[in-house]
Amino acid sequence: MTRYCLILVVLGVFGGLVLLSQPLGAHPDLVLQIEEYSEQISENPQDTELLIRRGDLCRRHGDWAAAEDDFQSVRELTPDHPMIDWYEGRLLMEAGRSSEADAMLTRFLNVRNDHAGAYQARAVARQDLHQDLLAAGDFQAAVDNSEQPAPSLYRSLVMSLVGIGIDQIEVAITAVNDGLKRFPREVSLIGLGVDLSLAQADSQQALKYLSGIPPRLGDLLQWQFRKAVLVCIQGDKKAAASAFSAILSDTQNSSRQRAGTWRLPVDIVTKLAENPNVKDCSQAAWSKLTQTYAG
Repeated sequence: MTRYCLILVVLGVFGGLVLLSQPLGAHPDLVLQIEEYSEQISENPQDTELLIRRGDLCRRHGDWAAAEDDFQSVRELTPDHPMIDWYEGRLLMEAGRSSEADAMLTRFLNVRNDHAGAYQARAVARQDLHQDLLAAGDFQAAVDNSEQPAPSLYRSLVMSLVGIGIDQIEVAITAVNDGLKRFPREVSLIGLGVDLSLAQADSQQALKYLSGIPPRLGDLLQWQFRKAVLVCIQGDKKAAASAFSAILSDTQNSSRQRAGTWRLPVDIVTKLAENPNVKDCSQAAWSKLTQTYAG
């Protein structure tokens, strides 16, 4: 019998029992939908589409075991179901079973080689397996097969190229530019374009990207860091040293450091404040990118 993915939590309260049908951390709308599908499945236990829908809701809910039970029931009822490898492959990827996910999604893509979601899921699995070159190819295939690829998909493609190594900078910049053709104001892509240009010590290209950011963003710590690196690469050592020193002195009590997830590479900035030079500054830009990928 398929395991119902709503978890019953039993608590002792003043000698009595309280049953909570909503699992901790669940969204109420998901719980209600799962309940509705479970009622329908009880009346139509061999309806594979209902099982797939409930299984996918359980996946979104985070109950991997219940989702897998539903998908296995589908396989028993319809062994040649054309989409089950996709649903279960995505589940395995999200559950961290990357090798199994890779194999299952590959089997699915051998039949459906136009499925953008499957390419993206397999790319994530392959990143987890440290197969960055294969992951980058899958992210590119996901972009190519998406009618409306999201900015996050372009970002994932760029960062997978960063994971391969510095020799992929030109390819990564091409991916950034492709994304910006669709989303000219996407700040995350602009930031990647700046970082990649700085890593190449290409100040002119970095300035072109910087011109696309809203002025109010320039005060954020990551953009102050980028601007300081740019000044350094332009060759003004005195101004660069001053900019890096200002960042360091401002960081201790700055709300900008606390406002987001970007973290200043203090050791690198300290070194550059003492001796800014083009080589170290371009390496700092690349180092920050790779830290972001690894983190």
